[in-house]
Amino acid sequence: MNSFRSLSLIIFLFLLNGCSGNKVVESIFAPNSTSNSSNSNVENNNSTQNNSNNPTNKIQVPEDFPNDIPIYQAAELISIDKNSSKWSSNDPLNLISDYYQQQLRKQEWDINVTNENLIIAKKEAENRLLKLSFAVENNQSKFVITQEQKLADSTPNTSPDVNSNINNNPNTRSLSSLEQLVRLNVISEANKSNPYKNITRREYAQWLVKTNNILYANVKSKLIRLANPNSKPIFSDVPNNDPDFAVIQGLAEAGLIPSSLTQDTTAIAFRPDKPLTREDLIAWKVPLDFRQKLPNTTVDSIKDTWGFQDANQIKPQTWSQLYIDWQNGENANIRKAFGYITLFQPQKIVTYQEAAEILSSFGYQANIILLKEVDETLN
Repeated sequence: MNSFRSLSLIIFLFLLNGCSGNKVVESIFAPNSTSNSSNSNVENNNSTQNNSNNPTNKIQVPEDFPNDIPIYQAAELISIDKNSSKWSSNDPLNLISDYYQQQLRKQEWDINVTNENLIIAKKEAENRLLKLSFAVENNQSKFVITQEQKLADSTPNTSPDVNSNINNNPNTRSLSSLEQLVRLNVISEANKSNPYKNITRREYAQWLVKTNNILYANVKSKLIRLANPNSKPIFSDVPNNDPDFAVIQGLAEAGLIPSSLTQDTTAIAFRPDKPLTREDLIAWKVPLDFRQKLPNTTVDSIKDTWGFQDANQIKPQTWSQLYIDWQNGENANIRKAFGYITLFQPQKIVTYQEAAEILSSFGYQANIILLKEVDETLN
């Protein structure tokens, strides 16, 4: 047995020594290069995958971003320019808003306005104004941080303290919105004495144009121009000799109400003496608050913001106006006219009082002008 083992060892050593020049024999004992190459490829793929999970093309917060403006760590920077930055987060809006209210106070900002979708803060000593607006888009929380300088140069009647009672005139402080409209000669005393009367489409068109043009009398770019009485009528039931032709035609020519000019094939007639619905009340007013192109919106955005149980009954053409209105916080037209509601009831008829509440202020977020301020100035 021992001699057999010795012989086997001699043969093995002989073969091993002789195979150094034999490629076939060498390949038998060589490491598996295919296996190693495969492993290398796996490692490279994993490395590539890891890099894709951590992209380097995300927008970075600039080094000169103000130290006294907090950064919400669970938010991603979407875009940024000289004065504003847009952020996105999976966290709920109330959590983000609470964070900023807390942190801004720690950074010695004076917070003047706080509601579910707007924060306005300022540092008077440094002549700085800060606005944060919040919204829900595609089930994500979006917020915009806007920095402004030169508080003292702000346009008159657009004070950021939009929720404060800055009108201390005892003659106007407690007046209702209807009474304010009477004092400004927008409506008659008879209208004021019938707050629960249904308002017609004709009447609301008159009130809307008159109020807008009084509030913005010194801002030509915000006036609603009355139509030329010789213009070709847009609506089949509002001819040139109609007493409100210039007003109604003017709204249509400005694109503020649906008509053939806005490619709405259903708006051939205006129906001036029909009662105004809630849907049209909001649809006509919001463009005069926002004064920008309205965003594309889905019915889900209306459900996520207003939470209306009857959102599916609202015309798609009104979704954008409702969404922008929600972003206006306590100055939202719906809140002013109807208070807290979970049913919009789009076809419900509007009263004089509700229409007057809608017209009690114009503007968007920090740039609000109040009817009572103008009343105080003129009276």
